[in-house]
Amino acid sequence: MSKYTNQEKSQIQTIVADLSIKRTPDPVIMKHVLNQTGKRISRKTLWNVRQRLKKDSYHWYKTLREGQFEYLHEFKERINEIIDLQQQHHQIILEKQKNPSIVQTSLAELHKLNITLSNYYDIAPYIVPNLRADLVSKDNDSIPTKTEDKKQDIIV
Repeated sequence: MSKYTNQEKSQIQTIVADLSIKRTPDPVIMKHVLNQTGKRISRKTLWNVRQRLKKDSYHWYKTLREGQFEYLHEFKERINEIIDLQQQHHQIILEKQKNPSIVQTSLAELHKLNITLSNYYDIAPYIVPNLRADLVSKDNDSIPTKTEDKKQDIIV
């Protein structure tokens, strides 16, 4: 039987990941885990958690790198999620006109979503060119010329 429940393991991993990114010393991480979970962890357990995080992160990264279309699909899903949230906030704003605090809060959240969506659209061109080249090579077609690229990039 395991010393930690699945929920505790997940919480410990989150704590270790967050504090390791901040370059927090091991003893402080161990104290923080104790304060948050009520469980003590040893240096060996801390090392094992870090190794598991590295392995899981590498596997996730490798899967996304090798499956670029899966990555693009996930990227599009996040954009769709933001758009759905924006629509919900627009609906809240329309329905709660008589309650200024709700409208103000919703407007602030809508602004944050707009910034996030804008950032996503800013990085999208860096993802798509590699995918277009992969599609062309897999279809055994020629690579589009510069003039063909210009025609495709014009958005009306």
